[in-house]
Amino acid sequence: MVLRNIHTIGEDHTMKMKWNYTIKTFTVMFGLAAFLTACGGGAKETSSSPESAASTEVASPETSSSNAVTETAATGSNGSEQTGSATAESSSTDDGKIGKDSTLEELKQQYADKLGYIRIPLNDHPVRRVSEEGSKNINIANYSDAVVDMNAGVPIHSDSQRLIDDAFPFFTTVQAPDESYVTWEEATNLERAMVKTLFIAREGLLIIEDAMKNKDYSSTSFHDSKDFFSITAKFESMAPVAQHPRDITLSTLYDKARTSWGKLAAMDPEQDEAAFAEMYKTTRTDANNAMGFLNVLLSTNEEERVEEIYGKK
Repeated sequence: MVLRNIHTIGEDHTMKMKWNYTIKTFTVMFGLAAFLTACGGGAKETSSSPESAASTEVASPETSSSNAVTETAATGSNGSEQTGSATAESSSTDDGKIGKDSTLEELKQQYADKLGYIRIPLNDHPVRRVSEEGSKNINIANYSDAVVDMNAGVPIHSDSQRLIDDAFPFFTTVQAPDESYVTWEEATNLERAMVKTLFIAREGLLIIEDAMKNKDYSSTSFHDSKDFFSITAKFESMAPVAQHPRDITLSTLYDKARTSWGKLAAMDPEQDEAAFAEMYKTTRTDANNAMGFLNVLLSTNEEERVEEIYGKK
């Protein structure tokens, strides 16, 4: 079931030409990131409803592990608790390490805003290695408001004000104009990152849909779109760490979407057009699910809307 009034992929092409340039931008940005690395960076699904926390209080970063990689200090081995990702020069001051060493208390004191969210600018090492008191584990997490390459600490997508000015209204008042919404300043880091990434992904899926309709897969925009989806699906492409209970559900939906995007990007429609079309349907559904839930989260009455659309848990 699609969220009421949501402008889902396949229904609205009005913004498509305006944002064609962004897909190309991503490919250029990632190419630069790869060069730097070499040098040394909700709408509801019909089958199930998103899992969401009952509380809407701001979650303590100490308990937020979604979108974080856990590393055991004693062995230096990486865990598997990471959902969200990209690649370039190391964001760490220490060679061979991912992220800049920090303590949670330092991050709170230096970067926490009035809502308690830790927000680290992209030019100030957003990927941090956060040690846990009394534990040998180190959580590697992204505290920016963009999906970044965890090695480089640089965004895998455009981060321009122009993108924000178009994407934030699209996921709020354009989708459900009768609702009231939080401001950009009040949105969590993950919500902001999803506004940017999902807006771009929607454009890429529309480009791919056009190519399928015209049976023409030769355009630069088609291949750039596939490249972007391939990048988002990489383990290194790290979404912001969850700092609110419902961020965890959004992370789950995004992770599912980017997994399907990666599968689509790996396919050649000229080899098996039917299989590609079937996979496209899955990617579109997963993207719409994440976009619909994002619209709900950005509304001021999210609790009421979650219950109305997804039902009581």
